Amino acid sequence: MEVQGKLKVICTDLHIYNICAKLLDESVKTIYQICERYGEKEEDIRNYDVYLLETSSGQKILKKTSVREVTNYKKYLAGKDLAVPIFYGSWKDENVNWILLEHINGQDLRDMTDESAITAADSLVKIQNQYWNHGDMERFYTYLERIEKRYHYIKEDKILARAYQIFLNRQRNCPRTLSNGDFLQFNAMIKEDKVFIIDWGFGGVMPYSLDIARFIAHATEDRATFPFYMDDYQKELFINRVYSGLHQKPEYEQYIRDIKYALFNEYIEFIEAGEDEKNWYGEQAEKLAREILKS
Repeated sequence: MEVQGKLKVICTDLHIYNICAKLLDESVKTIYQICERYGEKEEDIRNYDVYLLETSSGQKILKKTSVREVTNYKKYLAGKDLAVPIFYGSWKDENVNWILLEHINGQDLRDMTDESAITAADSLVKIQNQYWNHGDMERFYTYLERIEKRYHYIKEDKILARAYQIFLNRQRNCPRTLSNGDFLQFNAMIKEDKVFIIDWGFGGVMPYSLDIARFIAHATEDRATFPFYMDDYQKELFINRVYSGLHQKPEYEQYIRDIKYALFNEYIEFIEAGEDEKNWYGEQAEKLAREILKS
């Protein structure tokens, strides 16, 4: 059986049932562990600490998570009428955090359409408007430390380093808002003509351009990097829809520059992580660096 393109296997772990009992005041009919198959062999199946619960009131998701994701739901997302899963509660079990969420039974956006690009933009911009220029700095300082470390990875390349320094300088005064931190196409689920943004483990208040850039950075017409399809017209639709929906915003030229800076950071991140076997990110980074330096 499949759920969200992944496998689900009946869970017999009593410990998981005990955690559910702590979080639910209703009966659980069946619990499935979410897995993913990468090949034909048994060892090609990867098991996740994510469980689909069949309860008396419907389907829910239980997953092992970080303190950050629990905090994001409690502090920013729960009860705010935003396009995110409903938060039902969390449980800390022997220093392991568990979160119980609504199951969004829809399709992700790996195969983009014009309509889903627009709908995704509407979901994102509503969150951005709600927390624009929010004063929480904890996540931002962690992010800043990480990108400053990333600079040292490419500092010997004069062109990349000069462009990255421009990116770094802008991050310190770029408008900040609540960001998902990993807004890739498989973290956007469309259900009943609404796009829900899931997986908030990397989220927090960070520069507004990060989620916009990540959503378009790895999707191509030929699926050159991730298995995501998105054409240039759809990227333009998404970018302009976000801009038109922002209540507060920089001038459009600065908005486009902020997205380019964040795109450049995406490319450098994947180069640093060793995820560039075909040099696609290297080529994109070199091209964009020269464009940044000319602007």
